[in-house]
Amino acid sequence: MYWSKPYIQYMTMVACVVSLLSACTSNVIDVHSKDSASFATLETSVPVSKDNAIRMKLRASQVDGSYTQTIPGGKLIVIDGEQIHGEADIAGATELSYTSVSFGGSVSFVGGELLNSANEDVKVPRASFYIGLAQTDMDVSLIYENQMYVFLDKTIELYLQIGASYPLTPFLDTGIFYAVSTGADLTGISELDLMLDYTLFEHFHLTAGYRWLEYNYLVEEQDSSIQVNFRGPFIGLNVPF
Repeated sequence: MYWSKPYIQYMTMVACVVSLLSACTSNVIDVHSKDSASFATLETSVPVSKDNAIRMKLRASQVDGSYTQTIPGGKLIVIDGEQIHGEADIAGATELSYTSVSFGGSVSFVGGELLNSANEDVKVPRASFYIGLAQTDMDVSLIYENQMYVFLDKTIELYLQIGASYPLTPFLDTGIFYAVSTGADLTGISELDLMLDYTLFEHFHLTAGYRWLEYNYLVEEQDSSIQVNFRGPFIGLNVPF
């Protein structure tokens, strides 16, 4: 087969452009938002089965943090349609609020008897499992050379929470809880809580502890993904019925 010289030159130019675009894409790095922050949480749960074994849990949390980041030479960040090339120093702030609705319950073995959510008034060690949906609202700002870039988005993810609690006194429980969410594009949150739960009244609990949060947001090809890593104390209210 005979290839004309103009055709060969055209294909060579196309190959060079594709290679250049691939090289540029490989140089795109993520926005890393890391900070020590304080979290606020509100939670409630209600029975949805006659025997109270299955409950619906509603949970909301919010956190704000700031960050600084250095873009290495030869790398770039793409945000809000703009390219920021390294070597450069950037700064910004991140606000995350996330809510979930899930269904599940807790169980514990006491003297060979299986207790479920219907026996919440019995103070024993428990394991819990909830599955449902979560929504994350993200607001990321980035400042470079006195110019502010803002990225806003809202995602829906599959949500899972597991945990274990242990009664220290008739009014005070300690526990560890892990939650994870993931969307169709693998965007999602992972969260670990070490907490104390104090029963002030029958349907009013005060909660506090320490939280590790990681949020990975995957944006369209050739844009910088956003990785959030916050950790710090949290306080909250739990209003179960």
